[in-house]
Amino acid sequence: MRHRSSLIFLTVLVCLLISPCLARAEVLSVTVTHPWLALIASFIGGSNVEVASLQEWNAEGELVRPSAKTLRSLPADAHIIALDSKDTADAGLKKEGFPNLRCLYNPFPIAASALDASLSDPSILPFVAQRLLTVLSAWDSSNYPYYQRRLAEFQARLSSSVLAGQQVLRGMAVFDLSGSSSALLQAACCKIERPGADRLAEWSKNLTAFREFLSLKREEGVMIVADGSTPRPLRRALAGQAGVFFLQRPPLGQDYPTFLHDQYISLWQSLTLKKPSSAGTKRR
Repeated sequence: MRHRSSLIFLTVLVCLLISPCLARAEVLSVTVTHPWLALIASFIGGSNVEVASLQEWNAEGELVRPSAKTLRSLPADAHIIALDSKDTADAGLKKEGFPNLRCLYNPFPIAASALDASLSDPSILPFVAQRLLTVLSAWDSSNYPYYQRRLAEFQARLSSSVLAGQQVLRGMAVFDLSGSSSALLQAACCKIERPGADRLAEWSKNLTAFREFLSLKREEGVMIVADGSTPRPLRRALAGQAGVFFLQRPPLGQDYPTFLHDQYISLWQSLTLKKPSSAGTKRR
């Protein structure tokens, strides 16, 4: 009896030790070209997919291209997802070297110069997510129902985050200096004022004129919104200034609908904190 109990104990112990390894082996490792794709793929893939991005955002929110060492370290059989052939080339990849490289579009229907802005648009993300679902389920067909449920959850929660933004930000006046986040402000129904590209270029060369303009906007009580793709000279001039809100880049692997909800609430809090001050100035 004692021998039998020991045998059962050893069998259970071996199963416990082996099962994590088996579970790990079932995880699909996927490399994507862009951090926006990483965010979507992480959500759709959930616990079944491990996602790495060739390009990343630095601390200032700027896109950093992969190093030659990173590209050389990619195995030939790596599962890679890119937006299109242009995105593949921009990431430093050659399609013929990676038989498991898949492009979501051919080509992506939005110009490369507007790529960052389009991928941050809540109305476009679900369509990209649908394409990602198709690729993931082709590589891992047994988990197609799981990916389908995750896509439905992504769409529902993204819509819920946008509705929450509309409830608190509708009609709120903002001066938009962001380089790629205008769609987020539009989705929340903010009252947006935005300078043209020529004006931005002029201010980038003449920061004195830019600071004078900021003083006027501050007196009007209008919140200035910037992000990581705001022209660098303007972004650095705005750092630490009152009445400025920086929309952040989501960390890779972040639950994006939750992150977007938090960004909207943070902007609303910043706007409402300004109101008593500007109202008090008018009463005096």
